[in-house]
Parts: sequence; C-alpha cells; structure tokens
Amino acid sequence: MLNYEQAGVSIQKADALTELIKQDVKSDNIGMFAGFYEHAAFPDYYLVGCTDGVGTKIIPLIEKNKIETIAVDLIAMNLNDMVCTGAKPLFFLDYFAVNKLDVDIASRFIKTLKQELSGYNCALLGGETAELSDLVTEGHFDVAGFAVGLVRKDRILSKKNVNEGDVIIGLKSSGPHSNGYTLIRKVLPGDEMDGALEPTYIYVNEILELCDKNLIKACANITGGGLTSNIQRVIPENLKFNIEKSKIPKQPVFERLLRLVGEQEAYKTFNMGVGMCVIASEDKISEITRICKKYEPFILGQIYQ
Repeated sequence: MLNYEQAGVSIQKADALTELIKQDVKSDNIGMFAGFYEHAAFPDYYLVGCTDGVGTKIIPLIEKNKIETIAVDLIAMNLNDMVCTGAKPLFFLDYFAVNKLDVDIASRFIKTLKQELSGYNCALLGGETAELSDLVTEGHFDVAGFAVGLVRKDRILSKKNVNEGDVIIGLKSSGPHSNGYTLIRKVLPGDEMDGALEPTYIYVNEILELCDKNLIKACANITGGGLTSNIQRVIPENLKFNIEKSKIPKQPVFERLLRLVGEQEAYKTFNMGVGMCVIASEDKISEITRICKKYEPFILGQIYQ
C-alpha cells in the first residue's frame, strides 16, 4: 500500500522543521493554529494572524474547472485555523500565482472570495496576482491566503482551559477538506475523484457563537497530520485523551481510502470525517449540539489523567 511519504509528503520532516523553528525563533506561536500579536494600542486584545494554501487539491480542481471551490477552500484553510484561537476574522488577503493570467478564472476566484468572506464578517482587503511563466507550468496556478483577526485576551481558546473529564466533540467534515491530496491523487482513480472534491466546511460562525456563549474551552482544526496530532495541540502535557473511531459518521470516500492505504496511514493523513473538534465540559454538550447541528456533532473522546 502506498503511504503519504512515498507519495511525496513527509509529516515527520515537517514536524522536525517545526521543532527546529521553535528553537531558533523562540516563539510560543510556533506549532499553534494561528499566531498571537500583542500591541500597546490594543491592551485588552491580541491580533491573530495565519496563512495557508489549498495544497495539491488545487490540481484536480483546476482540471475540473472548480474555481469557486478553490476560493472556498482557501478561506476555510485560514479561517478554520484562526477560529481555533477564538478570534473573529477582520480581513483577508490573497496571493494568486499564474503562468499566464486568465481574466475569467481570476475574476471568478476573486468574486467568490469576496462573497464568501462577507458571510464571516471578514473583508477582502486586497491581494497580489503574479505572472510567473518561468515557475508555474502552463494551465496551472497556485493560491495562498493571509488572514488577520482579533480576540480578547481573557477569551482565547487554549489548552490551559482544558481539564480532566472534559469531552471532545467532533464536527463532521465535508470530505478530506484540503489535506492529503498528494496521496489521494495517486490512489483514487480519476472517475472517483469527484467524491473527494467537496468544498471544505467553514465552521467559523458556529465556533464563534460557542465562544460568545462561553461553551467551549479549546478547539482543533483537523488538517494535515490527521486526528491525533491536531487534537494533541490543544491538550495540556499532563493530560491524555482517547478517540472512539466508531463514533465518527462514515463517509464513502474515507471507507474507500481505508481500503486503499490501510487504517494506520488513513488516520495519520486524513481527517477521516472529522473536520473540527471542540473541547468542553459535559454539561455543555446539549447546547453545543444544538448550535452545531448542521455538522452532526458527536462525542469523539474524553480527556483523562
């Protein structure tokens, strides 16, 4: 069976690089879902920043002319990370790198960005379009996004809030979201690829409502590295957690990937149907379930000593 590293992506090297950067930069932001910036002009708040792209999912999306999905995925990859801090998005910028500019494609992309961002009270502040014919191959392009938000210092979501006995509540994904496609593209036949190209769910409005009502303590966006490594990022070092895989709603695309790459590789690489996790005390489960009902919430695990 082909694994992610053989397909061309090494999670181990990425983790090693993160550790090296932590040592060199000496910043508490390294390894978090988004970075905090403190300034005297905002004494009660942190500015929160993040950046991300769509990865190699962009290749089949371009091939199938799903330009609008690329825009949605780019927003999701950034704002889903940002909201894990409890921050409300303020503004967004994009970077659009092309071989040769196609005005129709670029306008569709930017129009969708602006329209979708408005649903999260986030302004499309600007961006950059670069024609890089010596770098980007003909017929292809790549995108990146940059988002800035704001959160009160006394309202941030953090592992420091998590206690023994808290529960991990999973929110359903729309599919693989925008992770693992270097492997997916090598193991899924072309006629099955459509089932893996759904736009990424954006959980921002629901998570912010949970924050406003003080219902959750921490939040993990399940992106590269799968379930365990992303949840681990919001668990205190003195605590442990369990995951009940049987509670995850089954999706055909993940059942197929399980057969193609095996359980260990699948859960290490893909979200396996869990797009976002929130951690809360047990007495908050009912209200969280009501607010997030569109994502079919389920109890994924629990925090223990």
